[in-house]
Amino acid sequence: MIKNYGILLLPEFSNLCFSNLIEPIRAANDLSDRPVAKWHLFSVDGQAVSSTSGLTFPVSKSIADIPSAAPLDVLFVLASYNYESYVTADLVKSLRKLKPYAAQIAGLDAGAFALAKAGLLSGYRATIHWAELEVFHERFPEIKVCADRYVIDRDRITTGGASTSMDLILELMRQHHGEQLALAVAEYLIFDIEQPGSKKQREYASTWLSVRAPRLAKAVRIMESNIEQPIAISNLASRVGISQRQLEREFHEILETTPARHYIELRIAAAQRLLRETSLGITQIAVRCGFSSSAALTRNYRSVHSCTPSNDRKSHRERAASPQP
Repeated sequence: MIKNYGILLLPEFSNLCFSNLIEPIRAANDLSDRPVAKWHLFSVDGQAVSSTSGLTFPVSKSIADIPSAAPLDVLFVLASYNYESYVTADLVKSLRKLKPYAAQIAGLDAGAFALAKAGLLSGYRATIHWAELEVFHERFPEIKVCADRYVIDRDRITTGGASTSMDLILELMRQHHGEQLALAVAEYLIFDIEQPGSKKQREYASTWLSVRAPRLAKAVRIMESNIEQPIAISNLASRVGISQRQLEREFHEILETTPARHYIELRIAAAQRLLRETSLGITQIAVRCGFSSSAALTRNYRSVHSCTPSNDRKSHRERAASPQP
């Protein structure tokens, strides 16, 4: 039976996430005796929509046309950058009306935020891109948030974005059309690193690092788990099982930096996400990222980004508010 998919693209969506979803579907049709799937592209207003890379897709159907394309097996909602500005009250209202028209509704990348705002994930397990997990969990306590690559919970699906979209569509292909076609598509696309949904989103980079420098990888994971309450580099080395000098040597040889500098950059990256995606004050963000004061955050932020946290937040919001090409 031909599966019927709908894909709603919000502005500044990720090309990589979109391609990883649609190319396996296209390949499945090419590799089968007859088409196994069809898809419809939608935008909010039916007009062409631009990705974050500036590539414009000639979408000809609006969100209001989704019922006419029903019944959909899966409706995918893809959002990526500046997603909050595109999840408007009108979009939320429209999403709430779409439940009868799709057997499953999926949020790809930051698309989970749109579904959550519409109340479509309440009581479900769900994930979102790892950079948004903490904020997502705080905003929507009624959702069972996890860091999995993708989650299929009854009639709701969520992913972390990018490569996880290909993991997901191969699993859906497996469920809809069998193992043989899923394997054939993965082989055809030379995608030999398919991961189960239950695998954590950030494990791949750590796995790569573990092969080359397992002690360094362990140190980085400990840093990532101790952002709000940083631990001393000497204690970090002890937990890894080497001397501080050995740890510093590995950081220098593999990452070309020092442990202290890498730790600061991880905490500043966390601060930047909170600045851009929440309305938390600078002092609150400083505390969450392990800085003793807003002044300490500002000093370190300037050393990494050559601007203050306040200026970064302001310029980011101005860019988000400007019309998209």
